Amino acid sequence: MGQVKDTIKLLRFPFSAFLLPISLFSFYIIHPEINYQLFLVLITWHILVFPSSNGYNSYNDQDEGPIGGLAAPPQPTKLLLYVAAIFDGAAILFSFLINIYFSIFVVGYIIFSRLYSNRKIRLKKFPIIGFLVVFFFQGAWIFCANIFALSSVKLFSDQSVVFSAIASSFFIGTIYPITQIYQHDSDRKDGVKTLSMLLGIKGTFIFSALMFSLATLFIYFSFQRDITINNFWLFNIVMLPSTAYFIIWGLRSFKNKTHINFKNAMTMLVLSSMLNNIYFLILIIK
Repeated sequence: MGQVKDTIKLLRFPFSAFLLPISLFSFYIIHPEINYQLFLVLITWHILVFPSSNGYNSYNDQDEGPIGGLAAPPQPTKLLLYVAAIFDGAAILFSFLINIYFSIFVVGYIIFSRLYSNRKIRLKKFPIIGFLVVFFFQGAWIFCANIFALSSVKLFSDQSVVFSAIASSFFIGTIYPITQIYQHDSDRKDGVKTLSMLLGIKGTFIFSALMFSLATLFIYFSFQRDITINNFWLFNIVMLPSTAYFIIWGLRSFKNKTHINFKNAMTMLVLSSMLNNIYFLILIIK
C-alpha cells in the first residue's frame, strides 16, 4: 500500500493544473462542443500523459530534495515505471478514438518526454536543448494538438491563432527556469546543467521576465482586433498579482539568496498558473 501511495504522489496529478492554461487557451480559440471528444482530450493530457511524464522523470531522477509540487518526494519504485507505461498506453488508445492527427501529437509528446528524462539520452542535462524541448512541447505543441483534435487545420489560416500558439510556448518559457532556480546544487550533483544554472540567479529572473514580455506581446497580437483588444487589457489586469510577486521576489533575491527556495518558487508557479486559468476561463465563459 505504501508503494501505491508513493507512486500516486510521484505522478503529481495537481501539477497537471499548471499546464491547463495552454489547453484552456486552445479551447477559447476552438470553441469546442461539450462532448466526449473534449473530455477525452482533457483526460489524455491532464490525467494520463502529464502525470506519466512526471512519474517517468521522477523514476529517472531519484530525487532526494524538493521537486515541482512535492516538498519531500518519496523514493520511486518499479511500480511507478509500470504505471507510467500503462498511462502512456491508455493515452495513445484514447488519442486514436479522436483522430489519427491527435494520436501523432500524443505519441510525439511521449517520445520527447522520455528522451528528456531517460538516463541514457537525458536531454534535460543540456541547458538549451532541454529548455527548447519543454518550451515547444508543453506550449505550442499542446495548443496545436488540441486544434487538430477538436477543430481543423484551417484555423491556422487566421494569423491570430498562430500568434496564440507562439504565446503558449512563451508562457511555458516564463515559468520553466523559475522551477529550476532553487535546484542548482541537486542538479549539479546529478550531472544536469539546467538553463537556470547557465543563466545564474539574476539571469534567470531577467530571462523569465523577457519570456513573459514576449508572451504578453503575442497575446496582444492575438487580440489586436477592435472586437478583442479588451481581452489583452484584461490579461494584464488578471496577471497583475503574479507580475507584482515576481518583481518583489526577484528584487529580494538579488539582495539575499535565501529567498531562492522551493516555497517561493512554488508560490510563483501556483499563482501564475491559477491566474492564467482564471483568465482563460473568463474568456471561454463570456
